[in-house]
Amino acid sequence: MASEIANAKDGLGTLIGNISSVRQVFDYAPDGVQEFPSMVLLFQGRDTEQTLGGSTFRGTIRGTLLVSSTATKEAFDSLDEYMEPLGTNSIEAAIDADTTWGSNVDTGRLITIENVGFREVGGGRYAAADFVFAFVKGVAT
Repeated sequence: MASEIANAKDGLGTLIGNISSVRQVFDYAPDGVQEFPSMVLLFQGRDTEQTLGGSTFRGTIRGTLLVSSTATKEAFDSLDEYMEPLGTNSIEAAIDADTTWGSNVDTGRLITIENVGFREVGGGRYAAADFVFAFVKGVAT
């Protein structure tokens, strides 16, 4: 059986990793982060629709972007660049460039950005924001 969830995270991670300024993309919760900016992608859940000959499921992935371990205006200015709808550091633009996430999902997109501020991860405190992504994937039974 294919690992559809892992494949979706890998495809999304590749698109985010293609943003030249992003240093690391994790598909698990790391003990700590040493390079910034870094994205931590965690699967949040799914639901299923049964169809003839298979099923389609919708999944949600939360990506936490950590840009700095210091509380400076520059850290939040940098975070703003990733939250913009367009631009070289725009996460939304990177995702919109390939809505199949490298052919790993039928369609995927950014649905919201939330929790902008500070985040505790692996014992560190970071300037961060959560990017919530949704995808749809059909699977054969």
